[in-house]
Amino acid sequence: MIEHSQMKIKLFFVTVALFLTEIIQAQQFRAGFTTGLVATGINGMPTRDGRHFHKLGFTAGALVCTKISEKSTFQFELTFIQKGALQRPDSANNGYYKIAFDYVEIPLLIKRQVRFTKRQKPVNRVDLGMGFSVGRMVHNTVVDQTNTLLSKNSSNFNYTDVSLLAEADYNISRNVIFCFRWSNSLVPAVKRTTLNPQFITYTFNRGNNMVLNFSFKFVFGGKKAETAPAKEITSED
Repeated sequence: MIEHSQMKIKLFFVTVALFLTEIIQAQQFRAGFTTGLVATGINGMPTRDGRHFHKLGFTAGALVCTKISEKSTFQFELTFIQKGALQRPDSANNGYYKIAFDYVEIPLLIKRQVRFTKRQKPVNRVDLGMGFSVGRMVHNTVVDQTNTLLSKNSSNFNYTDVSLLAEADYNISRNVIFCFRWSNSLVPAVKRTTLNPQFITYTFNRGNNMVLNFSFKFVFGGKKAETAPAKEITSED
């Protein structure tokens, strides 16, 4: 099972490399790759401090973007991302659990450039984006020492993930972008019928993935903005 999952992940990255090579050659698009860290949680899972986002994970993938207006951009991605939930053991080394989900996702976003003035200087390096993603779970791991949560039975999980996305990009340069992205799934990753009601608060979001994504995008290709040719000076001017 593990070897099969590793083959899927390797095939994913090979597909990404071929995908980028083809897109960068098309001058009307910009393409690149993204990589970063994520802090994740599953809504409703018990935590001692009442907070989520204790599990850290990795994300990487490819992206393609094209302008749809002067200030707006459409962005398509193909990414690998790790989600799940974590509770650390207490002082007596009890209560530890870890739920790890690996996904391949396709995020789609519309981004809008935001221009504002800071210290009387124009700033146009910030883009705000919204969209959604559709993903498929390719591997899962459950380590539970509490004996109160859920088993490793795959029937406890929804393998398809649909999430809402919102992000803020800071363009460090034309080719390097820092991205902060929030996402919340619309489909529960852990089926609500499998969660122990003794520990779970009944909310609409119960069992859903929650993700804080901190990543860098490296984008290449596309046509640079053309500058108007200098006006020739003649004797009549």
